[in-house]
Amino acid sequence: MKNNYKKTFYILTAILLSASSYAQDYSNGIFVLNEGLFGTNTASVSHIDTSGTLENDIFTTQNPSMTLGNTGQGMGFNDDYAYVVLNGSNEIKIINSTTFAFVTSITDQISNPRNITFYNGNGYVTNWGDGFDTTDDYVAVIDLTTNTVTSTISVAEGAEEIVQKDGKLFVAHQGGYGYGNSVSVIDIATSTVESITVGDVPTTIKVDDDYLYVLSTGKQAWTGDETLGSIHKIDLSDYNNHVTIDFQTTEHPSYLAVDATDLYYVLNGDIYKMALTDTTLPTVAFNSSNNAQLPYGFDKIDDKLYLLDAIDYVSPGKVFVYDESGSLLTEYTVGPLPNGVYKNEGTLSVNDYAFETTTLYPNPASGSFELNLTENANIKMYDVSGKLVKAVKYTNTQPISLDGIETGMYLVNVEVKGNSTTLKLIVK
Repeated sequence: MKNNYKKTFYILTAILLSASSYAQDYSNGIFVLNEGLFGTNTASVSHIDTSGTLENDIFTTQNPSMTLGNTGQGMGFNDDYAYVVLNGSNEIKIINSTTFAFVTSITDQISNPRNITFYNGNGYVTNWGDGFDTTDDYVAVIDLTTNTVTSTISVAEGAEEIVQKDGKLFVAHQGGYGYGNSVSVIDIATSTVESITVGDVPTTIKVDDDYLYVLSTGKQAWTGDETLGSIHKIDLSDYNNHVTIDFQTTEHPSYLAVDATDLYYVLNGDIYKMALTDTTLPTVAFNSSNNAQLPYGFDKIDDKLYLLDAIDYVSPGKVFVYDESGSLLTEYTVGPLPNGVYKNEGTLSVNDYAFETTTLYPNPASGSFELNLTENANIKMYDVSGKLVKAVKYTNTQPISLDGIETGMYLVNVEVKGNSTTLKLIVK
């Protein structure tokens, strides 16, 4: 009888450990933000794990009584959390980036929010304010410890994409309901703002160690005042050192991606590739197939390119994945209006530290557990709702006590020298 009991217990344990719907680990893989239909709570996040498996609407899966919100506009990762910018809800939702359990929301001093970036313990969110008021746009400064807006920085109309580099914020001004043609440069230490003039309707900005890259779509023909699309390469040490590459009058590129050697953009649904040192545009598309009906987002993450397709603005969207030679690898069906693709670069992502052999034992455990580490480590335990239940230092001299921890399954985040991994633990 005792042996049968033990056998049954270990079978149940194995089932619990493999049940992704019970306590999924989202610390690795690719996230797709689906904007959803404006005016409805249909925004969602899809996740593609490292094996290529897609899971849609992970927020509602992990928070069954909740919806993500109205119009997912932007997303970012910092430390242990994902931040989803919800334009229609006037809200920033903060989510545990491993379990995707809801943590809290920020709504105070958030008005028509667009995108987010991070620096030195703060989040920075672009806000349109009243879309019909050309003077009330701003960047909200969020203290990430208290999740409160501590100040705002006034900027030009139509504040959109935002990136950070060496203590400076770069904000593209697409123009809101009008047509912008500038990038604001905000010194974080002083909150002073200066402006760089670029082409009309700057839709995407990217930054590397030396340059800021801006793609401006230009005004479309239907505006009655059509202007050129353009790519701008701006020296970060001298903003006057500014190279502009213009498109033909009828060409209006959209979206931009940059890696260590090349620049990619989307034109008429095709992906084009050029070296960062090129001063003329390519004449032949880079991708081998053009399946996107209505390109709605694009980026390059690691060695893959992701082209997002809104289809018809109503139907479930598509994600087309290309390799570095331009060959189509696969496609996925996601939520309506996929507009951004992201990778969690926060502390819960496994990186160069050799964690592949890290284990905890015994598992299942009662009373205490240990790790097979010789290094000191910071330990955080989360329950399946994403709540932090224990945070301790592990010094390899004594086991980690489970006093006060209820029976169930937990995620144990192990951090060593700034690198981390997440393990599953059964407490019996």
